[in-house]
Amino acid sequence: MNKVKSTINQLQQHKSGLCCEDVKRLLTGLGFDVRDGKQGGHKVFVHQGLLSFHSGSFNCGHGKNPEIKPAYITKIIQILKQNQNELDDYLARNHHDD
Repeated sequence: MNKVKSTINQLQQHKSGLCCEDVKRLLTGLGFDVRDGKQGGHKVFVHQGLLSFHSGSFNCGHGKNPEIKPAYITKIIQILKQNQNELDDYLARNHHDD
C-alpha cells in the first residue's frame, strides 16, 4: 500500500482520538508544510508539489497536544483523496517509500 493510501486509512480508522502532533506528523510525511495559523490552536497546511491545492487548515484546540475534532479529520481526508494522484507522483519523484 502506498504512503498516501496508508495515511488516509490511518485518519479514517482513528477519526476521533487523533492528537495534533499525530496529524502534523502524518501531513509532514506526505510533504505538507504545517504552520501555525493566526489564532491559537489553528494550523494551516500547504504543499509546494501540488499545483491544484492552495491550503487547508485544522484547529488543534488548546492544551498540550489536544485531540482534533473529527470534522477536521474528515476535511483532511477529502483533501488527500482529491489530490491523491498528484501526491503519489510527488512522493515518487521526491521521496522513496520508507
